Parts: sequence; structure tokens; C-alpha cells
Amino acid sequence: MYRVLLVDDEPLARMGLRETFDWEGSGYRVVGEASNGRSALPWIERGEVDILITDIAMPVMDGMELMRQVRERFPSVKIILLSCHSDFAYVREGIRMGATDYLLKPTMQPTDLKEVLDKARSQAEEERRIRDLVEHREQVRRREELEKAFARLLLGEGTEESAAVEPPWLAAGYRAVVAELDGAARLRSEEGGIYTEILMEELQESFYEEYGGEGLALRVGAEQLILVLKSTDGLERLQAKAAERGCTLTLGVSGPAAGAVDFRRAVREGREAARLRFYEGPGAVRPYRAEPVGGGAPQSGLGGQEPQEALLAALEAQTAGGRAEEAVRLLDELAGLWSTQRPSPAEVKRQARGLLAALRRPADAGSEAAERIEALQGMESLEEVRLLLQEALRSLQEPGEPAAVPEDAGLHRRIVSQALQYLGANYTRNISLQDVADHVAVSRNYFSELFKKVTGQNFIDHLIHLRLEHACGLLRTTTLRVYEVAELSGFNDVKYFSKAFKKVMKVSPADYREKRPSAGEEGT
Repeated sequence: MYRVLLVDDEPLARMGLRETFDWEGSGYRVVGEASNGRSALPWIERGEVDILITDIAMPVMDGMELMRQVRERFPSVKIILLSCHSDFAYVREGIRMGATDYLLKPTMQPTDLKEVLDKARSQAEEERRIRDLVEHREQVRRREELEKAFARLLLGEGTEESAAVEPPWLAAGYRAVVAELDGAARLRSEEGGIYTEILMEELQESFYEEYGGEGLALRVGAEQLILVLKSTDGLERLQAKAAERGCTLTLGVSGPAAGAVDFRRAVREGREAARLRFYEGPGAVRPYRAEPVGGGAPQSGLGGQEPQEALLAALEAQTAGGRAEEAVRLLDELAGLWSTQRPSPAEVKRQARGLLAALRRPADAGSEAAERIEALQGMESLEEVRLLLQEALRSLQEPGEPAAVPEDAGLHRRIVSQALQYLGANYTRNISLQDVADHVAVSRNYFSELFKKVTGQNFIDHLIHLRLEHACGLLRTTTLRVYEVAELSGFNDVKYFSKAFKKVMKVSPADYREKRPSAGEEGT
């Protein structure tokens, strides 16, 4: 409801304006009346007026002086002038100064009043849209400047730069929260790298919507956000946003910090808290613990621990001898030490890689053992590592048994070729990794790994690129709406389609269509 102030020194003129027009029914509300410019100003100064309708000729302060002050001090207020024929020179001056329009009092009809009011409202809405857009762009610019400065600070660079752009809320105290996407390796395999990147962008946007100008979100890699915020209230809504996409987040929360000088220390604490996922499971908010975990054992690794060194040496000896049962028993003992002493996940994986490397044999080098070492990198829990090592140890062959024959590479290519043909015929349908795996008669996980090995690309990334190529063709050759192009290309979510399109093509679908080459250019 737009608020209107009536200003005229003639009471009958004001009454005629007020009584002969359906203000509320037309979307307007008269907030008051004044007999001259001076008495009108208090309403405007209190911010109670959107549209000012004022006579030109009035005592004390006429309409022209009122307009001059309002335009100078309150430029968002729209002004409509009331005049007689004899005031037309003033009307022209008023229009030049920025009045929206004018009404001739002797001939004015309700339809005339509605027309100029709607014109003033349209101008106000357009100006508000432009102001909001400019303000948003400025917020984004300041945010990006801050993100770049603190990304450099994270690397130990740009201390002076970060101090120069440090916002006031940062000095007042904050916490760093390291948000890690749980099951990132599985998501990359099943949903594709584009999916995880868009998901993290959406979470970053959700953070800024939640915390406004008093927060900072840095994207680190494809599956981690570093959040800087005054209060941890609202983190559950960020987790709920991830849950809408079928994902979970582990959030490691630092201790209190203040100013740019504490940033790296706070991020380090957040990461230490987040890494507890490896031992305690995913999907939780985990505060930083200043005291050592695991009964006082240092967190930096177990390289100097004698019991652990002895276990590793014994394990390697059992592995070399092919004695699976004893090796598995020692592995359980080693896993118990890891769980108690809690070295960093990187240290556990380093030791696990050494054990897997010991399982390599000349006949299968580069196959099963190498695949397990590669899988190890994406593991997010101690239990996953233990089970991987256990499976590897149980597969030990007794000395003298023949080594397994590697699978035929030609068969791999034939399976993937069959899958590509099926994709080429069906990519615009709602098909999944499971559908294609069923078509080529192999398991879902096996097909996912096989597809990437043969093509060098995740299945979903390949599917998305096929769909985007189809969408580009539709945008170039049809006038279909963007949501129709998305649907016909196999995307059931136009917002996801737009984000994926912009990430791959570097422009939005609308901009791509606008810049599409002409038929002559396409043929050159």
C-alpha cells in the first residue's frame, strides 16, 4: 500500500481529492493533509510518505520550494503537481526538476488521478529495484574483496591487505566453522563434480542469506567451506539445506577469536574439530577441544610410538608371508591403537598406504592394490580404512597359489561403449547411474569405477555435458523458455540447470541465447 500526502491551501480541493477517489481499492492510503509546504515537511521527514501530491501556489512555502527540498533531501519520494492553466510555466519547471507528472485541477477526473498515481508507483518500484540491485552488487563486491583477502591470509599472505578490509564485526569476536561435505568421494562418483560444486555454492549462498553482512564464507576446494560468524546460532539451518539435497555436513567450530590476527588459528581449530568425523562419525556440530584427545596422546601422529611401530612391523611380516588370519588379528589391534590415540586422518592413511603397498605383487601391480590405495584417499572414517585393509589382508594368497588374471581391458571398453550408446539414445530421459548399470548388466559401483577408468570422466558429469550440449542447440535454434529447454534436455530442476549451464558454459542460458551466432557464422 503506497502512502500519499495531500498538500493544498484550499480545504475544498483537498476534500475533493480525498472523497472522489477510491484510494484503498486502488492500492493507496492517504496518510495526511497539509495546507502548505512547511506543514507538509514533518510527514516526509518521518518517512511516512511515498507519493506527494502538492499544489503549486500556496502561502508560507509554495509547492515549488517544497518540491526542491523534497528532491534534495528525500529523492525516493515521488511528486505529482496540482496546477491551474496559469501555472503551466511552473509545471514545466517542476517536470524538469524531477516531478513525475502533473494534474490540472479544473479538469481532473478520477481516472486521471489513478493514471498518474500508477505512473508514480511504477517509477518508485523501478527505482527501488535498481537501488536494490546496485546495493546487492556492492555487497557482493565487498564480500568478494573480503573473501580474497582472507583466502590470502589463510595462506600466510596479505596480512596488511586483510587488516585494511576487516569489517567491524570481526574485531568484536567470532568463531571459525569448517564445514565439510560428508561422503564427498561417493557424491563425486555418483552425482558428478558439477553437482558437488553447485551444492557448495548453494550452501555458501544460504550462509550469506542467514547471516547477511556479518559473516564470511570461503570455499576451499570442492567440498569444504570455511565460515566466519559472530554466533553459531543458525548452523542447523545450514545443515537442513544440505539435507534437502540428500547430503550431510560435519561442522568443526573453533574457540573464540577476534580480528584478522586470529583467523589462521581459528581455522586450524575448526579443522581439528571437523576431523573428529574420522573417529566419531559424520553429520554433527563438533566444538574444538583444547585438551589432547585419546587419553593425552599427541594428535600429530604415531610415528614415535613403540607399540604402534612394533605392530606395523609385525603386520608387514605377516603380509609378506601371506598369513591372512594373523595379519587380520594384528590389524584389529592396530585399529584399536589408532582409535585410542587418534592420530590425524592423514597419518592413518599414510600408514595404511604402506600396508597396501606391501600387498602388491609383480603379477597384479597397478591393479587391485593400486585401486585400493586410490580408494583410501576418499575415506572419511577409521572404520572404512579398517574394513579396506581387512578385505585386502583376507585376499592374501598362500605362497605358491597362482595370481589372479587381470580382467580383459577389451571387455571393459565394450561395456562402456554399450553404455555410451544407451546414453546417447536416452540422455534426455530421467535416467540414473543404476539404470545404465542395469542395461549393461554390471553392478552400480563397478560400472561407476569402470566408466571413469575408460572415459576419464564421472558418469554424471558426462551425462550433464550431453544434456547441456542438447540445451545449447535448443537455445540457438528455438524460442522455447528456459524452463522448457531444461525439461526437454533432461533436467527436472530449472534452477540446477541454470547453475550447471553457467558453470560449464561460463554464461547464463539467457545470455547464451542472446549471444548465439547467426546461421552464417555457424557455418563458417
